[in-house]
Amino acid sequence: MKRLVVYQSATGFTAQYAAWIAEELSCGAKELKQVSAAEIAQCDSVIFGGWIMGGNISGLEKLRKMNPAKLIVFGVGAMSDSEQVRNSLKNQNHLEVIPFFYLEGGLAFEKMGFFPKMMLKTLHKAIAKKENRTEQEEDMLKRFEGSFDHSDRERLAPLLKEVQEI
Repeated sequence: MKRLVVYQSATGFTAQYAAWIAEELSCGAKELKQVSAAEIAQCDSVIFGGWIMGGNISGLEKLRKMNPAKLIVFGVGAMSDSEQVRNSLKNQNHLEVIPFFYLEGGLAFEKMGFFPKMMLKTLHKAIAKKENRTEQEEDMLKRFEGSFDHSDRERLAPLLKEVQEI
């Protein structure tokens, strides 16, 4: 069975998870911009990962247009893992029938471009001004104060189990 890990990473967290997955599955890992539709067509399964901004998994729509035979998706974000976060991402990215896994990564403000950095700072200020914040907003408020890395190879276990059962 030919597998390929394809990813789109902005600050390195998604690339790290992609490398770990490829190592565990003994397969290749490539950035989305380096993969062609012809290469995707040769794979029995594609494990795709993208970083999350505003609830969208970066690169997912581009990969979908390549029409992989079997697709498994992971999204890497800065939020704590919860059922609410996973369900929201599944719905927003139309992953109801596609295996999806959320992997907590982190924030690397020093590696971010101007626009994403400004979006996060604006969001942080808006949340800070709210009087009755939700638990998720309180978590966001703490996390958006500075850079951090919560990547953990052990978070891959459910995804790896899913891939190996194919």
